[in-house]
Amino acid sequence: MRKVLLLLFVLTIGFALSACSQSSNASEKEKPKEKTQEELEKELEKELKKGGEPKIKKDDQIHKIGETIKVNDINFTVNKVDRDQNGKYGDLGGKESDKIKTVKGDEERLIIEVTLEYVGKGSMEYNRFGLDLKDKKNKSVRSVISLEDKGRIFLGGNLASGKKVTGVVSYVIPKGEQKNYTLVYNPFLIDTRSDRIEESAKYNIDYLIKLDN
Repeated sequence: MRKVLLLLFVLTIGFALSACSQSSNASEKEKPKEKTQEELEKELEKELKKGGEPKIKKDDQIHKIGETIKVNDINFTVNKVDRDQNGKYGDLGGKESDKIKTVKGDEERLIIEVTLEYVGKGSMEYNRFGLDLKDKKNKSVRSVISLEDKGRIFLGGNLASGKKVTGVVSYVIPKGEQKNYTLVYNPFLIDTRSDRIEESAKYNIDYLIKLDN
C-alpha cells in the first residue's frame, strides 16, 4: 500500500506546479497571460545566450548554510541540511520518475531546507529549476521525492511582495559524502514570470553553497 501511495504521489507532482501557480488572489486576472513551458524555455534561451554560448557568471565566494544570499529582489537561504539513511523515494521527472526505489546501505538521502523571500513589487512566479546539486566533479545530481517530505517539497508557485516560502529539495548520494557536494542557486532560473525575464537576466549568476558545515 505504501508503494502505491508513493507512486501516486510521484505521478501527481507535475500537477502540483500548476496548482500552486493557480492559488494566487483575485488579482490573477490582471496578471499577464502565462506562456507555455515551450515559449518560456525559448525566451530563457534567448536571454541566456550571446554569441551562441550561455553567459552564466559565477559568484566569487562560497556561501554557507544559514547565510542569506540577496540578489536583486530575491533573498535565498539554505536553512539546514538533514540526512536520512532509510526509506523509499522516486526520481523527480524523467523516465525513471514512476519507479519506486529504496535507499541502499551505502547511500543516504540529503534533505536540504531552503527559504525564498520576494521583496520586489507585485509578485513573482518561482520554480525549483534554479537549484542544482553538484558533486566534486561538477556533475549534477537528479533530485528525488519521498513521502516523508510530503507537504514540505519546494516546487513552485506565486509569491507576493514581502512573502516567503520554505520547502525542501532532496537528493540521494553516497553515504558520508555530504562534504563533497555543493548546492548551486541561480536567481534568474528560479524566477519564471515572463514579464520579468529581460530584467532578471542580468542576475544570471551561479551562487555556490557548501553543505559540509
